[in-house]
Amino acid sequence: MLSGSAAARHYGYSSARAKALGSKLIDEKTMRDIINAKDVSSIISVLLHGEFKEDIEEFGGMEIKAELIDFALSKNLARNAGKLVHIAPSTERKLIRSIVGKWDIYNVKLLLEAKEKRQSYEAIARYVIDYGRYDSAAIKEAMREDSIEGLLNKLMINSPYVDIFRDALETYKKSRSVPDTVAEIDKSYFKSLGGVIVGLRVIHNESARIIKMDIDMKNILYMIKAKRAGLKFTEISPMMIERGNMQVHELEQIYNGSKDIESMALQIKAYDLKPAVEAYKQSKIKQLLVFEVGLRNAIFENSVKLLKHSMLTFGTILAYSYMKEIEIFTLRILINSRIYGLSKDETSRLIVWKTE
Repeated sequence: MLSGSAAARHYGYSSARAKALGSKLIDEKTMRDIINAKDVSSIISVLLHGEFKEDIEEFGGMEIKAELIDFALSKNLARNAGKLVHIAPSTERKLIRSIVGKWDIYNVKLLLEAKEKRQSYEAIARYVIDYGRYDSAAIKEAMREDSIEGLLNKLMINSPYVDIFRDALETYKKSRSVPDTVAEIDKSYFKSLGGVIVGLRVIHNESARIIKMDIDMKNILYMIKAKRAGLKFTEISPMMIERGNMQVHELEQIYNGSKDIESMALQIKAYDLKPAVEAYKQSKIKQLLVFEVGLRNAIFENSVKLLKHSMLTFGTILAYSYMKEIEIFTLRILINSRIYGLSKDETSRLIVWKTE
């Protein structure tokens, strides 16, 4: 890890830019105002006074239609994700490209799920992050393919993710299951980040830990869905992702030693899922979303600490990327809760937002 004047020369510009971007994230008071907003118009009014002003005005400002709000959020995320590659030191742009490549992967998974449901591109357009190799134009073009196999074959052409999509295609041919194929894509993507994690452990170990928390989240959410479906761990073990902070054998012991979702979540001591368990118990429709919120809160809190306390390190860039992602995730939950008339208490109980 660099220190002193060497770190200042190497990370001075990127660290300052990342912290400047971080200062534009929604602060705790503003997020509380959004949580307490009575309707979508009130939320939009709050957002128009901050960093989302440009994106919301592009889609109509205060007159924005409900179905266009997600377009504005996606555009904001895409714009900021693109900045990260440009502000990173030249020697570490490959690292950050690999990390923000998650949005390429996200778009492809969105595409596969829509194709299985026989949805049109228009049905998912608002959620597509218009960034990277698989931006909105590429996703729209791929949607024209007649089959899942044709779609994956098209995506493989001259792709930096050819190995990931080849494995996904083989999984689909065997199982004919899009959920299994999406899980394989996640597994292959994080496997491809193995070198990134090793590299980060050398230059900034806390950054590596944040990415490993992301892997933990994927594994735990997959286990929760499997537990609800009554599956054995042996049935899901091929889809578990290595290299997380929690080892797969540790997760296996927790899975096999619990009778239901609640008891399993409480055994995961690395993350405080007690609030999520309580929210799950109180939810009439037993939403699994509460567990994702709980896990993202943990990543968010660690990212905040990283951005605050990392001076002249790669961590400032990485922390901002995760905080921005979770900001968009949180806003979508809150806005959709108003659109669909969900209880404010039910959707906001687990949201933690302290950037100061």
